[in-house]
Amino acid sequence: MVSAYDVESGVALYHQAAESKGQEGPVARQLIELLALDGAIVTMDALHCQKETLALITQRGGDFIVGLKGNQKTLHEWVKSYFASHYESDELVDFTQKNSGHGRTEFRHVMQIRAVLPEVLRRQWPSIQSVIEVVSERSVKGQPPHRDSRWYVSSLPLEAEIVAKAIRRHWSVENELHWVLDVTFREDAISLKDPDGAAQMALFNRIALNVIKQNTSIKDSQAAKRRRAIWSGEFRSQLIFD
Repeated sequence: MVSAYDVESGVALYHQAAESKGQEGPVARQLIELLALDGAIVTMDALHCQKETLALITQRGGDFIVGLKGNQKTLHEWVKSYFASHYESDELVDFTQKNSGHGRTEFRHVMQIRAVLPEVLRRQWPSIQSVIEVVSERSVKGQPPHRDSRWYVSSLPLEAEIVAKAIRRHWSVENELHWVLDVTFREDAISLKDPDGAAQMALFNRIALNVIKQNTSIKDSQAAKRRRAIWSGEFRSQLIFD
């Protein structure tokens, strides 16, 4: 499944199933062609770190922050090596975030530096202007701390705070969209054998969630609003027509 989600409005913009494994890239590019991206920052998982996809985002007027893993091995290894030799560089900018609660503390140190790619990589990835490393350290009371690093490529200039917030909002999609669809709409519990039926059900769930989120007439949870819409024709009409 490929979805587009606007973190500012909390609205699911697009949803389409890939016909088979490996087709997510072409589906994502079809989606990018449909969206107005002027001034937008597009964040994507490492699955979508593909030359055609990144080039298309910038052609459409947007910027990107895209995860980088072993599916682009040469680029991935170069970025890790580049950071390892530039941690003390004056050209590196950084921003640190801290979150704590329920006995857990997390620090996220975001580092960004201009991408001085070797010529062979520059020809392949002309839209990459900076590279990013995020070092996360999580501590839970009574347990040893856990530390990991993630890497990204971006078309953005050196703006570590903006980058940090964009990456953080990308991971919030799991809670704001996927978790809500699973818990409120029980999406993972629905089993449909017909692929077209499953795709249509997923689409209708996202439309319903958008409608519920946009309603501010009552202060209630999304699950409660959904139940109210089932019971009350008046509230259902209010959701759809007001």
